[in-house]
Amino acid sequence: MFNDKWQKLVEVADFAFQPIVNIYTGKLYAVEALIRNYEPAGFTTIDCIFDTAYSEKALYMIDVKLREKAIHKFSLLPFSKHIKLFYNLDNRITMMPDFKSGYTCELLSTYEMDTSNICFELSEKHQVGMYAGVDKLVLNLYKQQGYKMAIDDFGVGFSGLQMLFNADPNFIKIDRFFISEIHLSKKKKLFVSSIVQIAQAMGIFTIAEGVECEEEYVECKKLGCNMVQGYFVQRPTLNVLEIVPSYEHLKMVSQNDKRKSGKIANIDKYLQKSHTVFIDSHINEVYDVLKSDKKIHFVPVLARDLTPLGIIKDTDIKAYIYSNYGKALLYNMTQGSLKKIISHCGRADINDPIEKILKIYAFDDDNDAILITENEKYVGFLSSKVLLDIVNEKNIVDAKDQNPLTGLSGNRIINEFVANAVDGKEKVMMAYFDFDNFKPFNDYYGFRKGDRAITLFADILRSSVGFDECLVGHVGGDDFFLGWSLKDDDSFEKVYSIILEIVSKFAEDIKSFYCEQGLSTGYIMAKNRDGVIQQFPLMTVSAAVICHGFGYQHDLDDNELNEIFGVLKKSAKSSPTHIACVDLGVIKH
Repeated sequence: MFNDKWQKLVEVADFAFQPIVNIYTGKLYAVEALIRNYEPAGFTTIDCIFDTAYSEKALYMIDVKLREKAIHKFSLLPFSKHIKLFYNLDNRITMMPDFKSGYTCELLSTYEMDTSNICFELSEKHQVGMYAGVDKLVLNLYKQQGYKMAIDDFGVGFSGLQMLFNADPNFIKIDRFFISEIHLSKKKKLFVSSIVQIAQAMGIFTIAEGVECEEEYVECKKLGCNMVQGYFVQRPTLNVLEIVPSYEHLKMVSQNDKRKSGKIANIDKYLQKSHTVFIDSHINEVYDVLKSDKKIHFVPVLARDLTPLGIIKDTDIKAYIYSNYGKALLYNMTQGSLKKIISHCGRADINDPIEKILKIYAFDDDNDAILITENEKYVGFLSSKVLLDIVNEKNIVDAKDQNPLTGLSGNRIINEFVANAVDGKEKVMMAYFDFDNFKPFNDYYGFRKGDRAITLFADILRSSVGFDECLVGHVGGDDFFLGWSLKDDDSFEKVYSIILEIVSKFAEDIKSFYCEQGLSTGYIMAKNRDGVIQQFPLMTVSAAVICHGFGYQHDLDDNELNEIFGVLKKSAKSSPTHIACVDLGVIKH
């Protein structure tokens, strides 16, 4: 089976490493081994290598030899013991006549590593014998030995969800198809968001594959992916010295995006600590932790690399302790591993926004807590009580920001939207509305009627747009704000028509607030700012609109934005439509 062709492949083949990093911090978590320089052995593609080896029943031996080369090169990284090697595993090796388990453990020991340093990637490519072979391989051979498992290219096959259900992986690698230009596709955002939500509910980390630009990276971060891999991080390299522990350009982009996102609360101040146990701990250690403090109702369980695996609940333990033979049965069940008594628990990163953590918690009714990680290692938890406190605090913060008269979002949320908009990474439209002749109306009819005019306009805004479509805000007084993040099927014309309808409807509805004389003459007599009595037309509203991100490459700063809005407001008040719009250059009436 092991002929000259295979010997040549083993001699000439090399491995390039591509980093997999924490999406928030840019810290290196792992490298994926990608086979290179196989052409001199007569192979045109990577699939050709393994398909040929499978047909010649040489797959297991070839994989072992290549795996040995990959692990040896991985060991040359000065920090290899602190990261993981992702290695692509062809599930068909279990069907080889010479297949046996245990060789990799022996190989790792020679490099003073253990199974927690290795993650095997499974693909949906080969469906033959998938569930008879892969499940047995994953569950009975590799996972029980402490290896991590990942589903590669998730979403491109026909049985991805079934494979996810059966394989019980630690990681999902979301295929490049869904990541490419994701910032421009509402459908891709929906698919990735759904994958991330399922993974979060199952305690699985998600890795965005093939991220090639900053826009894709930022969008994957917004959607909740835990890690990122691709050209934007670093291209695959044959030189191990080019792999670094931290990728500072990602950290800078993440911090900049974090400042713009306006995080409501810092998780650090809520983080709770407690005793933990390892997966291979004795059951007596669990007893000791629960006995040490009556307030403790669960114990977090960690892998030896400090990855959280779940929790052991006191209620589950008590069911055994108080039965006749329960304690002995529990002891036998947990020999060598606590896996059989572990309950699932939601998991989040310490850098995750509060909103995301609350969604993870709300997704599962049985969640007793959320386990918090930093660079995928356990650092603490948030209990149900603390999470409820966070919800209350968030509600209070939101309530404080709401305008008391209209109940619309106030300046904090408006400023967050504007800060995100001016970076030019998405297509946005922002409209500032300002009443025309509001002061004389307020002076003539009184502040109560003035307040009614303000609430009338707020109601028009609510009925004209959905809150899911855009941000509806009240700056204060007679100033309002609308902000759209435009999706695939949105257009300037569509949004402009909504703004035009709002302006027209207010001009018509406000007439009912005037007396018969004002309506018949079309004006009221009131003092101007100099105290001189003059005619003032019926009240209307003007809109200053900015389109940003429509191919315009220049990033706006706050001063420039305010100057543009100032010019537009003056132009809108003199426009027949009461609207002035600029696509960052040409003013449209």
